[in-house]
Amino acid sequence: MEVYKTILIFLATAAVSGAGSVQLGAVNLMVVQTTLRFSRRAGLWVALGGCLPEIFYAALAVWAGMWLNEHPSVWFVLEWAVVPILLVLAIITFKTPEKPSLENPQTTNKQPFVKGFTLGLLNPQLFPYWLVMLVQFGSYGLLRVETWPQQLAFVLGTACGAFAMLVFFAYFTARKKEKILLLFRKINVNKLLGILFGLLALSQLIKLL
Repeated sequence: MEVYKTILIFLATAAVSGAGSVQLGAVNLMVVQTTLRFSRRAGLWVALGGCLPEIFYAALAVWAGMWLNEHPSVWFVLEWAVVPILLVLAIITFKTPEKPSLENPQTTNKQPFVKGFTLGLLNPQLFPYWLVMLVQFGSYGLLRVETWPQQLAFVLGTACGAFAMLVFFAYFTARKKEKILLLFRKINVNKLLGILFGLLALSQLIKLL
């Protein structure tokens, strides 16, 4: 029974994470952009980097949630720190011109991974999101996270679900590349990303005020 419950928690968490990743966000858009400009492989590296912070924030929700609740000043500082970081990222991305890549193929895979990881890490909403989901899971006996294997299943499920959906984005973009390029012919993706980062910073600021 213990094993089945652990597997169920993993599958349920992965399903919730995958469904949440369908919503267009910075990581999704970066996966599409990287796949279009470089290759499907580069897009997959963005996807891998983008899903890893899910583990970090889910682990915070499971193991450090109570500590952060007892020390709200720490979380308060983290929330405010995200605003200027997103604003700087928005300005840099918005001003970066769209041009063919001249990067060394040997370094192409590393930079997309870092980009994906950074974008995922700059999404502090993941922590309260998974904390809420953890509480909701506790309302159902079969999904209540209690033992350490169940905690591990919950944490890994968040990353696996997000990665699966981001992989879908990469493969779909590579498969429909010509149509997507035609769709984005008149759209500067860097400017779109820059605007998105700016909106994320604004929404974070509004939430804090």
